[in-house]
Amino acid sequence: MRRIVIRVGTAVIAGAVLLAATACGRDEEALAREYANTATPEATAAATPAPSGTAPAGSAPPAAGPPASGPPAADSSAGEPPPAQPPTDESAAPSENGNGTGSDPSAQSRLDAALLTAAEMPPGAYEAVSNDRTELRQTARDTACQPLIDLLRPAQAAGAPTASAQASVTRGDPTPNGFTIVELFAFTDAGARNLFTQGRDALKSCASITSTDAEGETSTDAYAAIAHATLGDESLAVGMTPEAGGALGQIVVRIGSTVVVVSNADLSATTPTLPADDLVSRQIAKLTAAPRV
Repeated sequence: MRRIVIRVGTAVIAGAVLLAATACGRDEEALAREYANTATPEATAAATPAPSGTAPAGSAPPAAGPPASGPPAADSSAGEPPPAQPPTDESAAPSENGNGTGSDPSAQSRLDAALLTAAEMPPGAYEAVSNDRTELRQTARDTACQPLIDLLRPAQAAGAPTASAQASVTRGDPTPNGFTIVELFAFTDAGARNLFTQGRDALKSCASITSTDAEGETSTDAYAAIAHATLGDESLAVGMTPEAGGALGQIVVRIGSTVVVVSNADLSATTPTLPADDLVSRQIAKLTAAPRV
């Protein structure tokens, strides 16, 4: 049995088992939920239209999460000084997994407003997530290669983003066969620049990276730069071929202190294909036009 797992940014893309999907007892809807992390309470806070199957806010796991009252959550003694969004108070230690802090409400509002809507994304099952903090950290065996993984998965960067937003489209019905994902991450200016510089340098010597996720699963994946026109202040196009199969093409763009990651995953391909240029340009243009609060 061969299971394809492609991890992208804040999403965990768990592809269908090509040789024995039904033997695993996992239906397509379960796979899609696992991939999109739709159980997160942050999904209900997205400002962009998100015609997803996400449960109402009242179903959020923390007891203090559902009542979206004006005062800070009662169980959030470590909450941020300024008034925070209700989901922001839900996680007591987001930095342990490196999934961002949600500490900049104005940046969060800007990213939510700039995120591509279902009508602006390719056809497929659309999901939008705001300030997702569920991603499990992926750690490179060779520490010199960690910056590349962090660049492609900015939510786990050492200097955690202060806000994030993600839109994804699942292709294939009834069995998922690919995904397109757009992710936006707000950092400090220095944090965004350092993330990019260190990640680009690591790619030069990290054509193959053995890494372990938080669940203890280890894989050795191949990485390669792909020639592409420069976008934003700086950009990088990377192809990743997972050990388990499938292929992933990513374009990472820095626009000031914001990092944009656009990914195209094909669960049956052997060669990475980058996301469409017009999709990347559309997201960059919308982010650039979004007013700063």
